[in-house]
Amino acid sequence: MNVKRVLSLILVFPLAFCCAPLCGAQDNSVPELAEYGFVDCGDVKIEYGVYGKLDGEPLLLLPPNGGSMHSFDGNILPEMAKHFKVITVSPRGTGNSGWKEGTMNFETMSEDLLKLLDYLGIAQTNIFGFSDGGNLGFVFTLAHQDRVKALAVMGSNINTRGTKTFNQIGIVFEYLYLCAAAKITGDEKIAIKRDIQGMMVGQPRLTYDDLSQIKVPVLNIYGENDMIKRSHSKMITRSIEGAREIMIIGGGHSSCFNYTDEIINPALLEFYGVDTQ
Repeated sequence: MNVKRVLSLILVFPLAFCCAPLCGAQDNSVPELAEYGFVDCGDVKIEYGVYGKLDGEPLLLLPPNGGSMHSFDGNILPEMAKHFKVITVSPRGTGNSGWKEGTMNFETMSEDLLKLLDYLGIAQTNIFGFSDGGNLGFVFTLAHQDRVKALAVMGSNINTRGTKTFNQIGIVFEYLYLCAAAKITGDEKIAIKRDIQGMMVGQPRLTYDDLSQIKVPVLNIYGENDMIKRSHSKMITRSIEGAREIMIIGGGHSSCFNYTDEIINPALLEFYGVDTQ
């Protein structure tokens, strides 16, 4: 594999791509679910699952907009479960988690995560978040920095100005359609989709100055052809002291699913300090 063709390191970041356990075909079968349940967050109950090494270092996986605890099945989860105690979660309104109108925002979901970590007795965790999951990772880290050991994000933006105009227009139009459909039909399922979609219309509301407050290690991954503006992704990295970034050449917004074995998993393991030799 010609790594230079698919990977551009914007900052110096030595990845262990030649580690034997990660080369060639990977076993991406979903590992056995070690624990499953719900945590009571007051107004709703949040679904979660635990995989991998129960005595290992925790790793919290945060799914994209509308994604659930199963969003990383068959890609990120199988490899991470070999090295970590992996916690997956269905944010409110997704999977089997509850939903309450007017509560679909990153700040509320951040507090849901805090309750989940407290419930599981986890004092500090590594985090990987994709898309809105990365946005949630930023919000959670800013609110509860002492609970985060290291944060890796993929295809994330800190405000809607970071999304390419064409993509943002599509997001808004779909949201307006769902607003109309929910009002006309009174269907709760459509209302949930409306609220989930609405998170991409006006959220998150962070600034680069906010990011400068983050002191934990951060890895920012994005695709060359991501729906997030490249200038925005670069500024995210520059705003956080010591942050590292990887741009995947030829990659789009869902690059973590297209380049899982070749790039993403090795990069995450190196970033989190896992010795794969």
